[in-house]
Amino acid sequence: MYSLLMAGEALFPIDLGIKVPEAIVDAREAAKALAYEVPTACGFHVFRVAESVLRKYYAHVTSGAPAPKVRNISVYLKAIKQTNKGDDKILAALKQMNDLHRNPLIHPEVILTPEEAIATLGIARSVITAMLAVLPVQPPTTTTAAGATIAALP
Repeated sequence: MYSLLMAGEALFPIDLGIKVPEAIVDAREAAKALAYEVPTACGFHVFRVAESVLRKYYAHVTSGAPAPKVRNISVYLKAIKQTNKGDDKILAALKQMNDLHRNPLIHPEVILTPEEAIATLGIARSVITAMLAVLPVQPPTTTTAAGATIAALP
């Protein structure tokens, strides 16, 4: 319980904070929601983590092509496929995660059970791990979450 409340990013691969520092806030919130048994909120934050990693993955595999204006998984998948870039297995896993888990969750009448939240976390973690394996390590700057933390230190 302590880990979920104080170090929720530990639910995700260790290089998440190094490669996509902006995802840490949502990783921590997902873990807190799981700890407090608010599974729908957990799922919401898990998908925000996945979408943050997807945005970095998109920028990497497209060599910095302009990001789609609509920020959702389907649009990013379509944009990546149009460039003939990206790993087919990662794209298939993203499509499955989107179709079977994320899209249903955005409807107000859908409420996740704790078991469904854990399953959602599992599939998202799997896809996130695959995308992170492709991403290079970015040095922290004062504009990233990690860089802002470093800059704020005395």
